[in-house]
Amino acid sequence: MSDEVVDSNEQVCENLTERGLHVFDLANIPWEPPRRRPGATEQRRADHHSGVEEKWLVYPETGSDRFPITIVRFPPNFTFPRHWHTEGEFIMVLQGSMRVGERTLGPGGCAYNDARTIYGAEAAGPDGCEFLMIRRAFAVTTLVDDDPGDHDVAGRNAAE
Repeated sequence: MSDEVVDSNEQVCENLTERGLHVFDLANIPWEPPRRRPGATEQRRADHHSGVEEKWLVYPETGSDRFPITIVRFPPNFTFPRHWHTEGEFIMVLQGSMRVGERTLGPGGCAYNDARTIYGAEAAGPDGCEFLMIRRAFAVTTLVDDDPGDHDVAGRNAAE
């Protein structure tokens, strides 16, 4: 991380190795299986990501002042179980629909959950969904068992 201020002179960077203004061509960013986040467990990846894909816009290096930004695609009727994160999370639905809390969000629908707030399950609609996800840092995600009394940090742990 550098404290140097960069003047973009309205020039767009060619790639993320450069510092400055970045513009993303989503059509040319490939879908890929979810990347392992710092501290992630293989258990979570195998159990909870069947058919999930993502396009990384910004995948920050350790020590970077950048924050993770990704587009996530859930297949039709996919459900991610109840969980909580160590960081807050903002999402905006781009295509399809998804259930978040007691609401169904369609394109343009947004949600923010604070860090250390149990929520979910998140469920894609019958056509699946794509959503933009932004966090201020990589977050550790803890899956919560269905037992309402099991809301401590002893849940199954994974980084996202």
